[in-house]
Amino acid sequence: MKKPYFLYFINSGGICLFSYNFKNDIEMFQSDLFSGFVTAISLFSSELNEKLGYAEKYGRLPAIPLNLIFEIMISYTNSLMGVLVVEKKDIDKDMKDFLNDCLKRFMLKFDDIIENWGGDLGVFKPFKDEIEKIFKKSELFSFQIPKMRDIPVSESILDEKYLTVIKEIDGKKSIKEISQKMSKTLDEIKSIISNLLWSELITLSEKVYEDDIFEPKRDLFYLMRTKNLEPEKAELDLLEEKLTEYKLLGAIDGFKTVYNISEEFQNLSIYEIKHLLSFYLSKGSYIEKVELYPQILNIDDEFLGNLTTEDLVVSYSLENICDGELSLEELSLKIGFSIREIKKILDLLGKQVFYKKKYVE
Repeated sequence: MKKPYFLYFINSGGICLFSYNFKNDIEMFQSDLFSGFVTAISLFSSELNEKLGYAEKYGRLPAIPLNLIFEIMISYTNSLMGVLVVEKKDIDKDMKDFLNDCLKRFMLKFDDIIENWGGDLGVFKPFKDEIEKIFKKSELFSFQIPKMRDIPVSESILDEKYLTVIKEIDGKKSIKEISQKMSKTLDEIKSIISNLLWSELITLSEKVYEDDIFEPKRDLFYLMRTKNLEPEKAELDLLEEKLTEYKLLGAIDGFKTVYNISEEFQNLSIYEIKHLLSFYLSKGSYIEKVELYPQILNIDDEFLGNLTTEDLVVSYSLENICDGELSLEELSLKIGFSIREIKKILDLLGKQVFYKKKYVE
């Protein structure tokens, strides 16, 4: 997850209780002016919602676009509003979870103080130390594989709990597998791994998301062609596991999302699939991530007649905008449907869709 820009916690009276700058080289917005701006727009949204007779939950503003690049993300509790200034391209589930987690932790730490607050903003300053911890942990996925860097580790600077985890780091086991092997909670192992990562003692395998699309590279074809899976040289369970692994790798074609691939392998969990793809992606020469820029050539009436009402809405939204100039992610942001919903329609259209590709560095 890339770092956002600024974080603010604003109470129901429009006062900024806490702010944090993730970019030390950029000056923050003045907290009073910023909180007043966000509170005013949020209040206007709620009042408009009430006048139109909608339920209260629909009046909560989820975000405020600043321009084509930046957006203000908003999360709520009963008495507090969490606000995150971030680049639109960086908004994903991780970023939303990070904002919600920060707001939740802040409320747990200061709930009693907020309820009886006397106006001293200094009481909230210690939360700055928590932000870094939350952010580092939010960077980790349980399927990622830690690997020790080729540098000496001084046992004198690490306590026993770190040394026992380091002994389990072999470049093969995922964070989840290490926690299971050690009979520790995933949250506890993530905390240790995040600190080892921050200290630059380890690296992590790549992140994989359900909407990611990968294309096979030359070395993957070589690997598939030269695989050694002779039954007499391998145990049956290992043979079956390897066969499934190579079938999964063989399904990578530069057009399917990770979610599409998971539908073809019902015997594998999404964790197992992400774990495997993360491993091969980190190798650098087997698969690479691509972005698709779809162009719809034609949608005929017969096709539209076979769609459900929901799919029909997506199709009409895509028909005049899917011109090969916008990526799946950009289309999703523009029309308000998920990449999964968009890809479903494009897959149904088959040969009526032409794709441009861009390789993600």
